[in-house]
Amino acid sequence: MNTLSLCMIIKDGEKYIEQCIESVMPAVAEIIIVDTGSTDSTLEKIKRFNPFVYQMEWKNDFSQARNASLKHATSDYILVLDADEVIYSEDLPKLIQAIENTNADCLTIRFHNLTCENDENIFNIHEGLRILKNGSYHFEGAIHEQPIFNFPDKTPITEHSGVRVKHYGYLKSNAGEKKFDRNMTILKQVLENNPQEPFHLFNMGNQYMSIGDYKTAIEYYEKADKFKDINLAYSPHLIYRHASCLKNLRKCDECLAVATEGLKLYPACTDLEFLRGVTLASMKRFTLAIESFGRCIKMGKAPQNLCFFPDTSDVRPMIEMAEVYNKMDDHYKALDYFLKAINADRRRGYLIYRIANSLNKIFPDKALVYKNLCNLFADSNHKPNAMVIADALLNIKLLEQARLALDSHIADDADSLFLEGRVLFYSKQYKSAFQSFKDSTCQDAGLLPNTKGRAHEYMTACNLLCGDCH
Repeated sequence: MNTLSLCMIIKDGEKYIEQCIESVMPAVAEIIIVDTGSTDSTLEKIKRFNPFVYQMEWKNDFSQARNASLKHATSDYILVLDADEVIYSEDLPKLIQAIENTNADCLTIRFHNLTCENDENIFNIHEGLRILKNGSYHFEGAIHEQPIFNFPDKTPITEHSGVRVKHYGYLKSNAGEKKFDRNMTILKQVLENNPQEPFHLFNMGNQYMSIGDYKTAIEYYEKADKFKDINLAYSPHLIYRHASCLKNLRKCDECLAVATEGLKLYPACTDLEFLRGVTLASMKRFTLAIESFGRCIKMGKAPQNLCFFPDTSDVRPMIEMAEVYNKMDDHYKALDYFLKAINADRRRGYLIYRIANSLNKIFPDKALVYKNLCNLFADSNHKPNAMVIADALLNIKLLEQARLALDSHIADDADSLFLEGRVLFYSKQYKSAFQSFKDSTCQDAGLLPNTKGRAHEYMTACNLLCGDCH
């Protein structure tokens, strides 16, 4: 049976290091740590895992440190992770099974690069070569280092492990100035030595894109595009990010041109077609946008190397089509696509609010709005469901129907008090509403989104409308 070593290079990784190691502990035979100068509690926190720790001076070269860690591994295969990368717990059995059964030279894992501080369901995707047969690979590149096969006369056997990793490094709270400055220093050095290296030009563009400097990012992406090799993994990402920056600068025609050219090179890249659809919709070219979103659904899920975001082949184009139909005042078709989307992914509770809005546009009889909204739930009287129904109805100012949803659920929890406050507010009973909102902020958070923040906004409005409500 094959064995697995975990090899890491770290520096001041205290925030996630324990989660990282715990997520793979049952699968690994040893843990190799190369520390390049941690000054926080990282080394203290990892003691309980009994790792082999090696100290190394940092010389602005990730490959040097990465290769040093590989030299100490004794298992058949090596898993390369960073301190801010955590294997999904449900994928641990996949990792174990993949290692036990493989004869490959390398295996990929899929990274979910989290981009929202409060929602781990929002991320972009890339596939990375991170499980390597011991002795078969080394790393090259001072930054954004790449694994290089040690036998150039042979084609490596590659497998997809199906293992997913949560990557926290792209969150704004983790991508600080130190990290940005470190990367810029190294990239400037490597580009001085080789100013036409497309991969490093691409990564320099990514640096500027990460801080919202889309104009400078585009300059680097355009330089990288001139020298790119379309067979290398970064190339479709380069095209997508180039087009995205153009869209962010509202250069929509140029964005469409880049995305369309990209689809000629990578016709299975659903994300590029989805970007075309979103861009067309922003230009109010609604018919073309609908056609584009329809193509996304027909194209289906892209191959792993061309998939950058989840759901661009099903749920997201359905939602975007619904929004376009709303803008066209075709609320029946909007409702149809919102319903298709929520049936495809029941986790998207926010769609209940969009569905309520469409129902309100369709039915003059507001009792039918209430009835149809309730029909979305197996048990509309179940308290969590009733809370969402009432909140959605209040968003469209249907007070009578919201009261019906709340009738049997009067309580002192945050959701009930917040919704009671909303009913009172829209009934112009501002002092009573203020008190309900105030009481709701004293309770633990409930099911509804951001009740405390919303309650404070309503309290401010109450004071403005009736004077001092305290």
